[in-house]
Amino acid sequence: MTEIKSIAALVSCENLKIYQQWKYRILLAVTAIIIIASASVSMIPGNILSFTMANYPYTILSLLNYIIAPLAVFMLASDLLSGEMAGSEIRVLLTRPVSRFNVLLSKVLAIAGYAGLMLAGGFLLSGILSSIFTGFSPPNIFTALTAYAVGFLPLLTLITMSVMIASTMKSATSSFGACLITYLGFVVIGVIFSGLSPALFTSYLNIGSMVIGSVIPLSSLLAGIAILTGYSLAFLSVSGLKFAYMEF
Repeated sequence: MTEIKSIAALVSCENLKIYQQWKYRILLAVTAIIIIASASVSMIPGNILSFTMANYPYTILSLLNYIIAPLAVFMLASDLLSGEMAGSEIRVLLTRPVSRFNVLLSKVLAIAGYAGLMLAGGFLLSGILSSIFTGFSPPNIFTALTAYAVGFLPLLTLITMSVMIASTMKSATSSFGACLITYLGFVVIGVIFSGLSPALFTSYLNIGSMVIGSVIPLSSLLAGIAILTGYSLAFLSVSGLKFAYMEF
C-alpha cells in the first residue's frame, strides 16, 4: 500500500468515527439553523442584529471562524486523540502497518475535512440567503468564495494547535478545556498587548476579510498567510514528535 493510499484509508476510518457520532451531525444541523434563523431575524423591523444581508456571507464567516468552528475543532481533536488514548483505542490503530505520523496526519486531515464542510455549508447557505434578499451577483459570489477559501487557513492553524494539545493529554474533557483556554489566552494576550498582536495567529482568524475590498492589502495578506503557516508547521511538528515517542 502506497503512502497516499495508506493515509486515505486512515482518513476514511477517522471520518467514519466522526460522522457516526450524533453530536457532530447535530452540530452541522444546528449551525445551519443558526444561519437561517439569523437571516430571518435580520429581516424583522427593529431587530437587534446589526448586519445587512448584502454582507451576510462575511458575517457568517466571522461567526464560524471565531466561535463555532473552533469549538468543533477542539471537540474533534479531544475525541480523536485524547479520548482514544484514554480508552486505549489508539493501541488498536497503531497495530496496523502504518507510521505513527501518518496516523496523526490522518486525524488532522479528518478534522480539517469536517471544518471545511462546515465552512462550505456556511458559504452555500449564507450565499443563497443573501442572493434571495439582495439579488444574485456573480462578482460578489466569487469574492465571498475567495474569502471563505482564505478563511480556512486560520482553522488549519487551530486544528494543528488542538491536535498538539490533545496528543499530550489522556482525557477528552481536559483536552477540550486546555484547547479552549489556550485559544482564549492567545486572544486576550493580543488584546492586552496590542504590540504583540501581529505575531499571534489569532489576530488572523478573520483573514478572509482582507480579500473583500476593492483594494487587497497584499503585503498584510501574505504576512498573515506566512504567520498562519509557520504556526501550523510548528504545532504539527511538536505534536508529531510527541506522538512518535509517546507510550500508549
